[in-house]
Amino acid sequence: MIQAGSRLFEFSLPNQYGETITSTDLSEGRVLVVFYPWAFSRVCGSELEALQVEHAYFTDHQVRVVAISVDHKFTLRNYAESLGIEFDLLADFWPHGEVARKADAFDDRIGVATRLSLWVVDGIVREVFSSPMTEARSVEAYKVAIEGR
Repeated sequence: MIQAGSRLFEFSLPNQYGETITSTDLSEGRVLVVFYPWAFSRVCGSELEALQVEHAYFTDHQVRVVAISVDHKFTLRNYAESLGIEFDLLADFWPHGEVARKADAFDDRIGVATRLSLWVVDGIVREVFSSPMTEARSVEAYKVAIEGR
């Protein structure tokens, strides 16, 4: 399992617009990587909406947010448009869940990413957050990590 102090693993995924985002793109600066199970599900929707509501906070604190699910990029584009999402939604569609598996954030039983988030600074994981499938992670906990409280 990925832990604080680990280097962010290598990956390359398309976002909702088909643009390729790589771990190299995320290796400088401050990044919140958010794995989530499904687009258009109740908990995931509320969780991503909460991140979007705080978009200005993340921008003001120079934090790039990327969210990763096993959904296809076309689904993610529709999802982003329906929620007004301004950050990257990355498609870990094929090979199915390969990036989530690298983070030990994949549920083999149901075939989706789990709720795991990584706070990454200059390519090093500083903090790992997780919650059960039925519970959203705390945006406040992200803020505590970002502000170093």
